[in-house]
Amino acid sequence: MADDFLSLGAFKVTSSGLADNSQQFDVFPNDLSAGSGFMEGPRAAHLVMGNRDLLACLEEIRQLRRRCGQEDDLTTDPEYFIAANTVPNRRCAAVLIRQNRELEACVLFYEHTSFGVGLGLFRGGDYIGESLIAGPQELHVQYVHLAIQALLKKWRIHGVSITMKACAATCVQVMGPASKFRRFRGCEIQHKLYLESTYEHMLTSLGPRTRRSLAGKRQQLEKSTNVKFIPALAPEQSMEVMLGLKDKSTPHRPTEFIQARYRLQRANPDFFSMGLRLPDGPWLSIVTGWRRNGVTYVDLQMNDMHYKKESISAVMRAFLLEHEIARKQEVINFVGGSSLLLRRYCEPNEANTDIFIYKPGVLSMFFEWLGRRSRSGSVYERLKPGATPAGESQPAESES
Repeated sequence: MADDFLSLGAFKVTSSGLADNSQQFDVFPNDLSAGSGFMEGPRAAHLVMGNRDLLACLEEIRQLRRRCGQEDDLTTDPEYFIAANTVPNRRCAAVLIRQNRELEACVLFYEHTSFGVGLGLFRGGDYIGESLIAGPQELHVQYVHLAIQALLKKWRIHGVSITMKACAATCVQVMGPASKFRRFRGCEIQHKLYLESTYEHMLTSLGPRTRRSLAGKRQQLEKSTNVKFIPALAPEQSMEVMLGLKDKSTPHRPTEFIQARYRLQRANPDFFSMGLRLPDGPWLSIVTGWRRNGVTYVDLQMNDMHYKKESISAVMRAFLLEHEIARKQEVINFVGGSSLLLRRYCEPNEANTDIFIYKPGVLSMFFEWLGRRSRSGSVYERLKPGATPAGESQPAESES
């Protein structure tokens, strides 16, 4: 475990990469922290590596989330974060930022690994900039900047990529101007769907093509297969359904991920699962998430890809909308981003920025290679040399 405390005044990222600075300096420009008290006193950053050491800080991080009013957003809860990243070639980590031993911010990352060995490339934030930071909202950019600096001071860490909910101009102002080794790309994202009072009113508020995809495809599938909607699955049944769909859906989710998901559902009564099945038993789709204070958070959908022509994903969303409206829920928050089908009806538009900062040197050639060969829509592809720096639309997430 990297358990040393770092003096954040001893280094900074320059336009050409990481540079040492033995003299104390202001981490943030005064105009960005005026009136916040943020400049008063030094901060220390503690790098925590691995699930066990991150969970050892669980209660302290949860207290921070409560102080900052982030209890509903489970994506910054360590137990949720670990379960969501129980996939091959990832190691969970966090940078804890304190003043006078009091935890002020927790910035969550995972490290890319190969055969269990860390590659020195860290990633923070999901597609829409969530699952990243617990701390005061008005200082998120500053705390993320501190966390990036803390990581890059480590000799074995060569690059950090971030997606966060903030405008690109603010990120540039805090983190420094764009360069070959410091890249920014701004866009807008939409992922919160406000619900009408009835399912019929909801359909009427949507465009004709969307209505056909939701209501029309649902009616067709109900008539052709007599598909059944199961609105509530117990955690054990939910795990069984996910295991049955894991080899039929994309992206592939390993058994360990599903088992971690099951433990999370058992431990949290706010979690729910709902599914679609054929009369003779096979499951076609499952949606899971949690409900808090009138908001339904949907963070996972798995579909049988053999029913792609029947628009099984849209059919499942139609049942989801009807069910949540009947429960008097007010908003559906699509964690990690909405599909193209419903995104245009989500609001508000929120500023979002991809950031990629890495050290100059031999390994910079590897990151250049990675950026040119990453799958379309990935943060590395979006930030590769020559990519448009700002103003593009939100990338489309594939839906299995």
